[in-house]
Amino acid sequence: MVEFAIIANIMFVVIFTCMEFARMNMVRNLAQDAAYFSARHAIVPGATSEEAVAEAERIMGAMLTTGYTVDVSDLDAESGMVNVTVDVDLDAVALFAPMFLPSATISTTARMRTERYDGFYEQ
Repeated sequence: MVEFAIIANIMFVVIFTCMEFARMNMVRNLAQDAAYFSARHAIVPGATSEEAVAEAERIMGAMLTTGYTVDVSDLDAESGMVNVTVDVDLDAVALFAPMFLPSATISTTARMRTERYDGFYEQ
């Protein structure tokens, strides 16, 4: 029983650390997917920034309800690029990481060229 008392503490720390890293990795992947798919949604002609934000929030809502922000660059008929940034506050979504990583955020950006007409078919 003495061996278990010594090893159990280390084993529990390792198990909880693995769980926390797996959760943070899932949040990072979710933020990357939300930025990418909302940028894909916004590159088509006629799309608005509000539609891109709604798409990112729909994807982020699959796992998180709070603790993230979505920022989309302004879109109009002359926009050449779409930038979508998703920031996730680890204090709001992580279980144990805030004890060791205060005020840490996961930030991901997707940048895509829009499918607007750029005069490349002039004769």
